[in-house]
Amino acid sequence: MNEATLQNTLWAGDAELEGGHVHWLLDGARDPDIVHLVRASGLEHTCLFSGDIHPRLQAAAPYLVHLPPGSPAAAALLKRGWGNAWGIFTIAKADITLAEQRLHLKKFLRVQTEDGKLLAFRYYDPRVLNTYLPTCTSEEFRTFLGPLARLVAESDGGNKAREFALHDDAMRIQEYPVVREPH
Repeated sequence: MNEATLQNTLWAGDAELEGGHVHWLLDGARDPDIVHLVRASGLEHTCLFSGDIHPRLQAAAPYLVHLPPGSPAAAALLKRGWGNAWGIFTIAKADITLAEQRLHLKKFLRVQTEDGKLLAFRYYDPRVLNTYLPTCTSEEFRTFLGPLARLVAESDGGNKAREFALHDDAMRIQEYPVVREPH
């Protein structure tokens, strides 16, 4: 992954977001190392699941991780996870705290089917988000976005970054190529 390309997408010079921040909502179920990498990174993070949860569930839980620009720990995590469908990125104004984001994002962990059945909704898997969001109405997207300014998800196996944002009260989807470095 070309770090500069991804940084330009995530930390774009949006004047409205001056001083804003980027978080990665990681899907612990995608790789058993994610929870260990997050804890060892020293980056501010929180689990979306609440209460006393079994260690196996902790390992598969979604984690919201703050990615400060220029952070070596954030860069290492991005290098390891980009292209592996590890999660989605949230971009928020500086006054939106980690706790506020967590409370908002927790609202979407479960969905109810037409017959009343409750199901887990793993929207933080970029493959799910890329399928789900384009089906939303503007009102549904505004509700899903809540206090966030933008969402970014990898697409095309990590060769592209897809950005979802509000523009003129409607969802705007933009894709950016991400040049990947050979391994």
